[in-house]
Amino acid sequence: MGGFILKKVRIFSAVLTFLLGACYISAAENDNSEVNSVLAMVNGQAVTLMDVLPLTRAKEMQARSVYSGDRLLQEIRDYRRKAVDDLIDNILVRDEFTKHQFQLSNQDVEREIDQFALRMDCHSRSELLKRLRRDGTDIEDIRLEIRKNLMVQLMLFRQIKIADPLSPRELYEYFKNNESSFVSPAKVALSMLKLDTSTPDMDAVSARITEEVKENPDNFSALIKKYNPSFGDGNIGEIECKLLRPEFAAAFDSFVPGKIAGPIKVYDGVVWLKVISYTPEKKVEFRDVEDKIKFELERRSRESVVKRYAEKLRSKAMIEYFF
Repeated sequence: MGGFILKKVRIFSAVLTFLLGACYISAAENDNSEVNSVLAMVNGQAVTLMDVLPLTRAKEMQARSVYSGDRLLQEIRDYRRKAVDDLIDNILVRDEFTKHQFQLSNQDVEREIDQFALRMDCHSRSELLKRLRRDGTDIEDIRLEIRKNLMVQLMLFRQIKIADPLSPRELYEYFKNNESSFVSPAKVALSMLKLDTSTPDMDAVSARITEEVKENPDNFSALIKKYNPSFGDGNIGEIECKLLRPEFAAAFDSFVPGKIAGPIKVYDGVVWLKVISYTPEKKVEFRDVEDKIKFELERRSRESVVKRYAEKLRSKAMIEYFF
């Protein structure tokens, strides 16, 4: 299982749901501020809330800009349930790796650490170490998660067969049959500052934030850190405009970058939103999405194989859920 295999394995990394970046966030943010409940057991190994939250936090933040009330709670439950299942599958796959006594070379692990460093915009190992220390983790945490990740990738690679390549005609026919899905919708990237209903003197704090936003709109990110540090930088990512919650969409007459709306009352508090960027709707030509279509169809084929493999492993495992 040397470098040649790993180069080919990376082709299939899109099928993985256990993301190293999320594990890095987990190590950096695990300050025991949340109850670390055991959500599931698989062959005696626990899957905890603190395992799950780093995998779902970004989606949960984005969901708050689209859903509200019971629908929001259900979306969050669905995200967390899927994350639990993904973690269970990864545990089972790694157990198979260990069972068959496969090996990972230190060279392959260190190469992946170097790639991780580049993704973190660190151009040397010493720079990466400084970044990790600053964020409350260390190189051994990253090395462990990379080893786990490579175990999963290598085992999945053994399961996946490369299908006959798709012809240009097949790709074009798929495009014509699904043309409406290739219209690139209008999207807006937002940053959110939120006060929960439990905030002491909420009306006074809300008025103070509104005044500070008016006086210095460029200071929005600092206000997020000041009043709602658990939201990180407040960036909830890019969202299709048509999917925005009605009260959020109604707060803007246009999505001009830098524009701030708020306070906006929601069922669980008050929010302010800042437009980071706006992308108008665009009709896509076949040549622009041919590679994307090919990737998507191949991804579906791979996911089908991986799903059957996971089901096979689950059929022989002892799994308990506690939610």
